[in-house]
Amino acid sequence: MNKKLNARTVNSLITTGQRYRVWDTEIKGFNVRVTPKGKKIYIFTYRHNGVQKEYTIGRHGDITADIARDLSKKQAGLVADGKDVQAERVKAKQLGKSAQFSTLQKFLTHKYQPWVEANQKGHKESLRTINVDFAHLHGRKMAEISQWDIQKWMAEARKNGLKPTTINRRVATLKAVLSKAAEWSVIENSPLAGMKRLKTDNNSSVRYLSKDEENSLRAALDARQDTQRAERLKYIQWRNTRHLSPPHQLSDPFTDHLKPITLIALNTGMRRGELFKLSWPDINLTGRLFTVQGDVSKSGQTRHIPMNDEAFSTITTWRNQTTNDDLVFPSPVTGQKLDNINSSWKKLIADSGIAKFRFHDLRHHFASHLVMRGVDLNTVRELLGHRDIKTTLRYAHLAPEHKAAAVALLNHSVQKILPNAG
Repeated sequence: MNKKLNARTVNSLITTGQRYRVWDTEIKGFNVRVTPKGKKIYIFTYRHNGVQKEYTIGRHGDITADIARDLSKKQAGLVADGKDVQAERVKAKQLGKSAQFSTLQKFLTHKYQPWVEANQKGHKESLRTINVDFAHLHGRKMAEISQWDIQKWMAEARKNGLKPTTINRRVATLKAVLSKAAEWSVIENSPLAGMKRLKTDNNSSVRYLSKDEENSLRAALDARQDTQRAERLKYIQWRNTRHLSPPHQLSDPFTDHLKPITLIALNTGMRRGELFKLSWPDINLTGRLFTVQGDVSKSGQTRHIPMNDEAFSTITTWRNQTTNDDLVFPSPVTGQKLDNINSSWKKLIADSGIAKFRFHDLRHHFASHLVMRGVDLNTVRELLGHRDIKTTLRYAHLAPEHKAAAVALLNHSVQKILPNAG
């Protein structure tokens, strides 16, 4: 149906229960679409590169027929100049939407943080990195964050003593944010795409205890317990003089959770977070096996760690003195998951006289001693829960005797080929 589309014509169009169109007799491509429910929508139809497209002008009632005609003429002129008016409208809409989240801070608050909290178990550390290490970039538009900005930050971080592995990990966190922004079309491309990591020495982060240091650590653990018992005894005596009931049991083998956590970490290589989330159903005392569930493990994969004698004795003793049936090491304050043991660990290390030793280094100690005792790297990888054998290779240099023995096997072959070789 063709008619000149003016107010009188459009008002006279009736509802038929079916969708139909009426085309304007003067402006090519200008039409009104009548829906089965009687809604009337002004449309401009055109072709671009041989493809027919539609540009919605507006709904009758929201705009008049005369305004719709003028807008249609304007779009027809742009099309004649080779413009794809609908595609440009979509692009403008996307740019407008992106502008709402253009700065790093806005994107984090409104889009990335809700997503990462719902989809990544390590989101707290990721958000801490972005909010602390890269706080100076929060007010910047993401598309304007340059690789030079990050290289400058990396140089300052190295001056402040951060290791290349730590710097790479934190930059990777920022890159993940910008990659999501590009994936969600908030920015066209990540400005950090293709940025190179700092070179790292796989052996530089391996710190394990010497025999003397291990003895010092164990002695400090025992001394700490003796001090706690002495302090509690004084408190009990103070309460007894006032005829108050004693608040503590002095007969328990462990005065708190620090010694059993440390001994189990020393003998299993479990991460601190894995120990904090360990539950009694994950422990098989009969089979002498710890299970680290996939939703707790950093790799996302469940793994099983056999107990040696000390680990078995420690966890059995701890089981006998605790009443909690869920978490193995609940917070003594809240009863919920432990948040950290930073203060008690720092004091323990200071009292032991050991230099530069983190709780995480107990994991390195476990792995290093396995390798030095001839355990193959793939088995070490499985016990530690590494996804990639490359991560485990940092311990390879700790087995020089085994490397020498492997090379020595070639001696027999050489003698067969060169029997007189001197």
